[in-house]
This record gives sequence, C-alpha cells and structure tokens, in this order.
Amino acid sequence: MITISFYVIIDKNRNTMDTFIMQFIGVPVSGNMLGAIFAFFVVIFGVVVAHVITYMLVHAVRLIYTRNQLDFSLLQSSEELPQLRSPVQFVILIWSLSASLTFFELSEPVLNFCLKTAKVLTYIGFVWLGLRLTSYFQVFFVEKSKKTALKFDDLLAPLLGKVIKVLLIIVGLISVAEILNLPLASLLAGLGIGGIAIAMAAKDTIANIFGSLTVVADRPFSIGDWVKIKDVEGTVEHLGFRSTRVRTFYNSLVSVPNSILLTASVDNMGERRYRRFNTMLSITYDTPVEKIEAFCAGIRELIDLHTDTRKDYYLVHLNEFSASSLDILLYVFFQTPTWEAELAARECLMLDCIRLAQKLSIEFAFPTQTLHLNQETVSNSKMASFDSVQKQIANGQKLASNIVKSYRS
Repeated sequence: MITISFYVIIDKNRNTMDTFIMQFIGVPVSGNMLGAIFAFFVVIFGVVVAHVITYMLVHAVRLIYTRNQLDFSLLQSSEELPQLRSPVQFVILIWSLSASLTFFELSEPVLNFCLKTAKVLTYIGFVWLGLRLTSYFQVFFVEKSKKTALKFDDLLAPLLGKVIKVLLIIVGLISVAEILNLPLASLLAGLGIGGIAIAMAAKDTIANIFGSLTVVADRPFSIGDWVKIKDVEGTVEHLGFRSTRVRTFYNSLVSVPNSILLTASVDNMGERRYRRFNTMLSITYDTPVEKIEAFCAGIRELIDLHTDTRKDYYLVHLNEFSASSLDILLYVFFQTPTWEAELAARECLMLDCIRLAQKLSIEFAFPTQTLHLNQETVSNSKMASFDSVQKQIANGQKLASNIVKSYRS
C-alpha cells in the first residue's frame, strides 16, 4: 500500500530529516513539534499535488470529449455533476497525514490504529473518486449514444453507469473488510443464512432488478419508443433498477415497476415496420359514377407516388352507402420510423386527396337530412298487381345484366 510505503521511506530517513530541520532553525525540536511542522508542509504540498492531479484528470476527460466531437462545456456547466477536486484532495490529505505520523511520538498500537484508519479512508477516497469519474463517463456515453442509430444505446448507457457504481461500492466494502480483518467467510455464511429472510423482505426489489436485467437482455423497447404496458401507454423516458418511467400522452409521468416487465406483455408501437391508416372518405350522393371511379383511381395513383406508403398492399374502394354519403374506404400503410413522421405522411396524403377531389369537382359529404313535404291530397290508389311487380323485377334484372356486360367486359 502507498501509505505504508510513505511510512517506511520516511521512517528510514527520519534521523537525516531531524538533523536537517534542527540545523535549519538552529534549535532542537521535539518529535511532536517536528511532526506538526512536517505535517504542515506535507498538507500544503498535498493541496498543490491535488490541484495538479485534478487538472490532469479534467484535461484527460476534456480530451476524450473533444476527440469524440462532444461538447465538454455542457459537462462543466452541469450542476448535477460533482467535481473531481474533492475526492482527490481527500486522498492526498490522508496520504500526507499518514506520512507525517512517523514524526509524532506515538506508541506502536496508536500508530498501527492510525495507519489502519488511513488505509480505510484511502479506500473510501478511491471509491469516492471512482464514483465521480463514473458520473463523468456516464454522461459521456449517454451523449455518445444519442449520435448512434441504435436507440437501445440510450437505454443501456445510464444503466451501465449505475451497475459500475454498485460494483465500485461492493469492491470498496470488501477491501475495507479485509483491512479490518473481518471474517469474510463467516459474513458470507451469515448472509446465506439470513438471505432467505432478506429475500422475502426485499422480494419486490429483487424482482425489479431482474426486470431491468430482462429489459437489457431481451431489448423489448428503447428510450423514446411508444409502448403499451398493461394500462400504461406513452413514451419511454428512463430505465432504472427499480422502475421504468413512461411519459404518457397526457404529459404525466408513470413509473412502472420493472417486476411487471417479467410477466406483462409489452406492445412496442415504435417497432412497427408499417403503420396502418384506415379511414372513410364520404362524398355526396349526387356524385356521378364516372367521377367516383376516377376519384378512386386517382387515390391509388397518389398512394403509388407517395414516398412513405407501402406499395404492395393497400385498398381504395367504394365501401358503403351511409345515411347521407357514399363512403370510400382508404386503407393504407405508412413506412415511417416515428409517430411524428406518420402524422406528416398522413397529412400529405389527405391534402393530396382533397386537391384531387377539387380537380374532379367532387364534394365531400357531411351528415344531412332532407325532409320532403307533399302538398297534394293522397288518393286511395289500388295496390299494384302481382304481374306488375314481376315485370318490374324482370326489368331490373335485365338492366343489371346490361350494366355488367357494358362495364365489366
């Protein structure tokens, strides 16, 4: 350990340093006073070294950001990111104080206790520094993932940073336990015995962690995807160890426990290859048949010429006789990556349909009701005879046969 190395080096040269200081000030000094003087200068030196190391670390991070074409100024201006100076100064201060312990007249048990405490604090300082550096590089990977085509990187980068922080804390705790000579085997055995009780008490937390691991492994969604999870529908904003945050279309933020993701079905609307558009175009009843056919043919041509429509499957047909309109079915698929792009593609196609209707002098219908008032006196007419009805039926069948021969041959 570096602290012990400092102690050994200084202890070997203590007599030389004692002689030098006494010659420098001209009077003999006691061990405690010598330790205080040396500690003062070592702390001053440590502060300078801490500033130098901090500058080097920040410069290295800036260099990494610059080479990856990321804005380092945004990182420096972020109030959420802690500074690197504090943990570096803490570690250097511990080293400085531990190095000056040999100049104090301390008994061996007290000296060993102080050195062991210094080692524990040093490990804590390194873990602290590791957490700070992880925060910086977590932001780096988040910003880097925004420039990649894979949206899953936006989901993985924050979660990976949290995993690294947890591992750092675990390694730090194990190191401190070794320094304090704690029986790790007994502790692990105790955890194994009490693990059942802990697991029962924290089963929801464990299930949430496994849920987050399932999301990482299966990749059912990414940041920004439009998803439906049970009764929750919205856009994924964040994946954590405990929950996944979804921004609904009412602009509320819903936290979905990750344990639900283990059993619930996730409908990822953002992963659709094609987005269906199904609507009716209602036109007036007085529209001539020729114009209806021309209108349907024109809409099919608009779909073929549209840049974002599926060309191998779509339907455009006169579909229904409604109460106040003739309804034309428009059934088409858009190949767009996002909902915003889908809305833009819909708008483009619908505006083209309106322009086509205007060119053909076709009017769109709206719900109306016509009431006819007959001023004539109703006469008691006789009922039509059976032969007359049969003649009308035969005439209708003949006209239908002629229409089929004329328009479908």
